[in-house]
Amino acid sequence: MIDTLLNARLKTITANVYPNVAPIDYALPCAVYQVLQTEVVTDLDGSIAYEGYVTVQISISSEKYGQAKLIARSIRNSLIAWDSPEIQATEWIDEHMMADTTTQSTIHRALLFFKFFCAV
Repeated sequence: MIDTLLNARLKTITANVYPNVAPIDYALPCAVYQVLQTEVVTDLDGSIAYEGYVTVQISISSEKYGQAKLIARSIRNSLIAWDSPEIQATEWIDEHMMADTTTQSTIHRALLFFKFFCAV
């Protein structure tokens, strides 16, 4: 469920959004998100609830450093303010900036880490 909601939310900020991995011919700028961990909550009686904590990494890529930072800030602000029946809580965990120089042109990357409490 978080995949569909997150994809739609990210597309309000940048048009090129990919789950898990970008295709070989991906367009820049883009955002790629991966679910890193799901922690299911158990009820007091030990039964498994259908809610839990989902840790997500979002990687923003751009040929321009400033654009990567701007998209990262927009995503961060949008997700921190995310208030909906499906997403009950959002925690911004961390952010890193880096450069990928293994391609013909330098690609600047911003990595954002979030934890959501939502249906799993």
